[in-house]
Amino acid sequence: MRTLDESAAHGTHSIGEFFILKKYRRQGVGRVVAHQVFDLFPGRWSVGQIENNCPAQAFWRKVISEYTHGDYQEIWQNDEEWKGPVQTFGARAIP
Repeated sequence: MRTLDESAAHGTHSIGEFFILKKYRRQGVGRVVAHQVFDLFPGRWSVGQIENNCPAQAFWRKVISEYTHGDYQEIWQNDEEWKGPVQTFGARAIP
């Protein structure tokens, strides 16, 4: 987890790398870990995937949609910093 745009009140969190060993994939481990990370760092999030990584795009769309109950935005970023889809959303604070 890293923080982007620190000029904002609390910054925007971002995941730089996320990897689940193949033998643990499709068992819900990635979803659980991602949700726990979002819960640990409430606030704004931006999660991007590389343009050609279709499995990662499908994973993050599903995980973020479940976490936010569909309340997220996706843009296609195409600039010097990033090329590919980016989902933005707010993570809730756990009481």
